[in-house]
Amino acid sequence: MKMKNKFNLRSIIVIIVLVIVVFMGGMYFGGRSTPAKEEITSTALTQKIRDINELAVSEYDYTKVGKFSNSLKFNGWTVPLTQKSFLITYEGKMKAGVDLSDVQVEKTDNKIVVKTSAVKILSNEIDENSIKVYDETKNIFNQISITDYKTFAKEQKKKVEKEAIKNQFLEKTETKVKKAIKDLIYMTVDQEQYEVEVEVSE
Repeated sequence: MKMKNKFNLRSIIVIIVLVIVVFMGGMYFGGRSTPAKEEITSTALTQKIRDINELAVSEYDYTKVGKFSNSLKFNGWTVPLTQKSFLITYEGKMKAGVDLSDVQVEKTDNKIVVKTSAVKILSNEIDENSIKVYDETKNIFNQISITDYKTFAKEQKKKVEKEAIKNQFLEKTETKVKKAIKDLIYMTVDQEQYEVEVEVSE
């Protein structure tokens, strides 16, 4: 009887020890598999957005025809027989977005406000391989130069930009910028916990 009681007591002790070991192991490995949540701060969010530097969200592809014409002038008068001109067709691409290098983020308990600079045209390039020149004059008194082509290209870019702005290209870009920044923030924070507001300067 004593042997039986002694055996039962030993078994109970072994079981208790095993339970403690399993419990402690679970606490240890459980703690390792669930790291502590990193605190989300205004500084961290600001840096995350600034790292992008420049956010281009809109593209404007165009195909245009333009004419260049120029004559020599003397005392405000056009010199006869000095006109030079050419006709060009070309393609280009314009991109618009926002510079994020100076973005500011303000965070409260349940709201995040992102403030950015104004939306602008980030680039506007004419594809040189697409350029075709027609009706190019050959005037010995006023020859066409490389400067003429560069001046013409610069003027055409400005013309396209004005056209795009008139067609609300920047307004549409601003809407896309706000959505893109919100999506970026919601990759970091819980959408149900925070309301995100994006303010774009005018």
